Amino acid sequence: MVVAYDGSSFNGFAVQPGQPTVAGALTDVISRGLRREVVLVGAGRTDSGVHAWGQVVTFDVDLDDFDPLQLRRSLNRVLRPMIVVRAVDVVEGGFDARRSALVRRYRYTVLNREIPDPFLAATTWHVPDTLSISALRLSCDPIVGEHNFSSFCRAPKRDPGASLVRRVDYARWVILGDGLLRFEIEASSFCHQMVRSLVGTMMEVGRGLRVAGDMAGTLRARQRSLAGHIAPPHGLCLWSVGYPGFDS
Repeated sequence: MVVAYDGSSFNGFAVQPGQPTVAGALTDVISRGLRREVVLVGAGRTDSGVHAWGQVVTFDVDLDDFDPLQLRRSLNRVLRPMIVVRAVDVVEGGFDARRSALVRRYRYTVLNREIPDPFLAATTWHVPDTLSISALRLSCDPIVGEHNFSSFCRAPKRDPGASLVRRVDYARWVILGDGLLRFEIEASSFCHQMVRSLVGTMMEVGRGLRVAGDMAGTLRARQRSLAGHIAPPHGLCLWSVGYPGFDS
């Protein structure tokens, strides 16, 4: 399934007992519709408050009694507007939403003007300070390529020794107009809070509190304490996930 959701009301994507989560809501409705328990696998474990447009989810079904179109309609009838299933397709048994993914793309949106906008408040970070767009763009250069992102990631609790090396294919700031700025980044995968930490540090560059060259030094230091404050979750969106022959 390709799933879009507003993460404002959810405690992240992954199932957590006693907590409202995107996967929990999907699992409940799918299991009732198919009259059997299902286990969902998501392409990205988005944090509390983070949104998605192209999240990909896989689960096993009995094809003898499965109607993709009917399932999509049923899910959207119950879960909309906070969760919307954009597509449901049958794929080969070896396909896995997380392990089969080649690239993931995130977007982070900033509203950079003095007056906030209530209609954008749920999906943008309001930053009223004057920002240098050229400095923001220069701050992207050092993170492209394969690096150890320890300075910009929270170490995994379950596996503190896990590698934090990631390959970033591109990173850029785009001017959308009317004070809206968007950070776009694509990588093979992301570690916990990586994008929000990068954006928070870049905002300090844009404000003039750091220079763009500091990004390279912070990256090489591999010390989380040297990065800036983590950007709030509501500006972040899992935009799409790429697979061999398919992109969400």
